[in-house]
Amino acid sequence: MSTFVKTDCCLSFHTFIFSPEKRHRRQRHLVFWGIYASYFYMQSISPNCIKELDSKDVFSYAFVSLYCFLPACVISVYVSLTVFYSYIHRKKKYAIALLGYFALYAILAFINYFFSLLFFQQSCHCDIAQVPFMRKFALGYINGQNAIIAGVLALGIRLTRNWYVQVKENLLLAKKAARTALDLEKTKLHPDFLLGSLDNIVHRIRTGSPDAPDKIVDLSDKLSRWLYEEEENA
Repeated sequence: MSTFVKTDCCLSFHTFIFSPEKRHRRQRHLVFWGIYASYFYMQSISPNCIKELDSKDVFSYAFVSLYCFLPACVISVYVSLTVFYSYIHRKKKYAIALLGYFALYAILAFINYFFSLLFFQQSCHCDIAQVPFMRKFALGYINGQNAIIAGVLALGIRLTRNWYVQVKENLLLAKKAARTALDLEKTKLHPDFLLGSLDNIVHRIRTGSPDAPDKIVDLSDKLSRWLYEEEENA
């Protein structure tokens, strides 16, 4: 019973990871964003905030950080999975993909600069003009890095998944090729050898040779080794 349950779990997990169906693809994306959003929320709770603020403010700040800076992560992930994936996996233009990431990082840092204004407005309810420019820029800069990391992570997961699928397909093709070669060998049982051996056995039987049964067994053993032992090795 436990073996069947374990097998079903393995099959379900394999289907979840590798199935190309839209339903499973949506589930994979939801799980990814659930895990990443949880990580982003937790890392937004910094030790300095815990020391300086009430606990309710700490968790509120983390939530504001999440909805302010997660959109850039979403942009990075899906640009990576569409544009950069095509350049890396299909076109093999790695330099263009690398330059594209630098351009994307500049765009995301620019976008997150304005989201940092929203963050300061929502979190401290202060006058945005009083916040130093470098502090706002640094917040956008750092979260731009986080967005790029999210995109590279998602791209790495997809490339690793595709590599695994390709390896499995290559092994399956190699196994099929070996099987085909073996089947071809079985069709080439050297008729001259087979007919000669049979004629020899018939002659020995007709002449009453005492070793005729041994020759029959010997031929049977040779054919058995040829047909079945090679199949086991394949």
